[in-house]
Parts: sequence; structure tokens; C-alpha cells
Amino acid sequence: MPELGRREIPGLLLRVVPESRRVIETAAGVPADQAVSGGMEWFDLYDFLSDVFRGLLRPALLEKERDDDLVARSFDFVETVLRSSNESVSGAGYFQFVEPLFGGEDLLVAAIPVMREETLRLTLSELDTERLSSGARAALVDYLT
Repeated sequence: MPELGRREIPGLLLRVVPESRRVIETAAGVPADQAVSGGMEWFDLYDFLSDVFRGLLRPALLEKERDDDLVARSFDFVETVLRSSNESVSGAGYFQFVEPLFGGEDLLVAAIPVMREETLRLTLSELDTERLSSGARAALVDYLT
């Protein structure tokens, strides 16, 4: 995977998940098109990815009538970040997209079935299945074996 610089992340997000426009504008304080131009030093990578998780991915996963296309494209973005050869980018992606999933079984159960390969590998490598409820283990049985 080619190196993905931190400045490229907002533009990539906007291209892959156009619904992220509001999250980008809130984080940047300027219109999304201006924020993703690449020339601005307006964001902290960890804070930005945390905003994306809290403002886009988490709500999309937990919607009662989930938009599967939005969730799929969001995980495409997450996968690209996690596969970056730039360790600061991939590390930030792990801490802001994978670790927060362990905050609730509802997130894990919603996310694991739609994750891409690297995201799933990282999540399962850190998952303590002994701490899962029997309901969560049953829902994820196909991924835990």
C-alpha cells in the first residue's frame, strides 16, 4: 500500500464517504472543499479520526435502519487508513477506529460482519472473547473460530 500522508486523509474521506462533509467542516471550521485542499495544517490526526468515528462511523453502525452502503464505504476508508505504510497514519487509525469498538458489544456485533480484511484481523487479534456475553459470542460465532 502506498504511503498515505496525514494531509491526504480528509480529501480521501470526502471522496470515499461524501456524507462526511459535515464532520470535516465541523473539525476544520471551513467548508469541506477548502479543508481538503491539502495545504492547510488545520487538524490533529488523532482528533480528526476520533471525530470521524464519533460523528460518522459509530452513528452509522448503530442506526436502526442502517445504510449498508454508507457503512461499507466508511470501512473502505478505515481499511485504507489501516493499510497505510505511514505508521503514524495506520497507528492513528488503529487507536481511533479499532479500539473504540471495544467500548460496547453492540458496536462489535454491528461492525465485525462488515469489516474489511485488515480491520477484521486487527480487531480479532485484540478481542478477548472470554469477556463477550453469550449473545455477542453467538452473533459473532462465524468470525471467532
